[in-house]
Amino acid sequence: MKRRDFCKSAVLGSAMTALPATLTRALAAEPVSAAVSALQAVTLSGKPTLIPAAAVKDFAASLHGPLLTASDAEYDQARRLWNRMIDRRPAMIARCSGAADIARAVSFARERELLVAVRGGGHSFPGYSMCEGGLVIDLSTMRGVRVDPVAKTAQVAGGAWIGDLDWEAQQYGLATTMGEISNTGVGGLTLGGGYGWLGRLHGLACDNLLTVDLVTADGKLRHVSATDNPELLWALRGGGGNFGVVSSFEYRLHQVGPKVLAGNLVYAPAQTREAFDLYSHFAAKAPRELTVELSLGGAEGDDGLLTLATCYVGDPAVGAKVLQSLRTGVKPRSDSIGMQDYLAVQRQFDGPPLSTQNSYLKGGFVAELSPALIDAVINEVKPDALVNVELVHCGGAIGDRSATDTAIAHRHELYQLLVSAAWNNAADNEANRARVHSAWDKVSHHTSGFYVNLNSADQKAIDDNYGPNRTRLAALKKKYDPENLFRLNANIRPAA
Repeated sequence: MKRRDFCKSAVLGSAMTALPATLTRALAAEPVSAAVSALQAVTLSGKPTLIPAAAVKDFAASLHGPLLTASDAEYDQARRLWNRMIDRRPAMIARCSGAADIARAVSFARERELLVAVRGGGHSFPGYSMCEGGLVIDLSTMRGVRVDPVAKTAQVAGGAWIGDLDWEAQQYGLATTMGEISNTGVGGLTLGGGYGWLGRLHGLACDNLLTVDLVTADGKLRHVSATDNPELLWALRGGGGNFGVVSSFEYRLHQVGPKVLAGNLVYAPAQTREAFDLYSHFAAKAPRELTVELSLGGAEGDDGLLTLATCYVGDPAVGAKVLQSLRTGVKPRSDSIGMQDYLAVQRQFDGPPLSTQNSYLKGGFVAELSPALIDAVINEVKPDALVNVELVHCGGAIGDRSATDTAIAHRHELYQLLVSAAWNNAADNEANRARVHSAWDKVSHHTSGFYVNLNSADQKAIDDNYGPNRTRLAALKKKYDPENLFRLNANIRPAA
């Protein structure tokens, strides 16, 4: 199954300290009501702690939204994330209704040094949206969107999905760069960077981010813009959830659709190498109005077919001419390119918000598709019904910015290379994760760095990934989150 069919998975990285087995058993076997009992929880250091019943009761009373614990009927559903592999039991889930609830939850966690996870859409690939034994700050009910068609801007609540923004903006023929699965949350996507069909023409989601309302680790709500706290705006554009919890985003919108030229070219197995070579030459020279992504393998029932997914945002007559050589260079098994609603393009790879599958992925940036890399994918990785390889088309406007203009250091590579798998049986988790790692080892030397939303990496890799921005980011982390409260992310550790 392809990355876009399952949308992110994972294992908890080194930032998460293992919960003691005794506490895990206590949380699982002895759920208690926040109204009458103390709660066992876990601190930032991984040590068990007891939250007195009175403190839990006062915390719940201070929130406008509900506070869920293991004794509540809604708890098990609330702790489910998209990826079935993630199965964690937080001590509390604060279902926030707005910025005031977020601030209260952040303050409560800081005062008690509780482990904290922040949930938006629940699609964090490394599983950062949920924690074991800590406090989850849940924004999933905060999904409002308000579009200003004259200013071409949108105000979007922190828990909104991509599809919420797309729907409202398309009522005016507007859109901005978002991901390719509509039930993904805008929050994690934007803070990590935000690649999508419009990125080559209009830049990343974070490049179109104008203002943010942010609750920092001190519990204060800060307005962030080019003039208010501009250093935070720089850091939030690619620095992930390291600097606080966003209650509201404001985006720049662009004229898009309502119809765009889009569709898929699918090739027979015997055409794989020829189609791959065609793609490598075509994608490198494609105009920025066009995005073409390649996927190979991961198709249930066969060994996987090479598919090129296309989207041209511009004059369709020009787009048809641009795509002609791709459509005829190697005759595909099927060709579905035609005028489609932009909303349909954004939804085409959607799976259920809560998948029944377990998923895992590794990825990195690639400067060019060399013959050696293509050989390695086809002959060594050998994508099949389980393992999928995908190339995300970058370049264009994404590369107009320098490595230090935002927190994202990787601006000039032309692709992201992703190796993924999804499967039904949890008993296969370790074997299939190992299969992905083995495949990744065969191609990783062709890559540099990674997109923080599409990977699970050790701390050294994360540190290196921020490149020339690491020192500046670490200094800002020390200023705004010196205790590293927000650590379940591609973590930037505070400067010493």
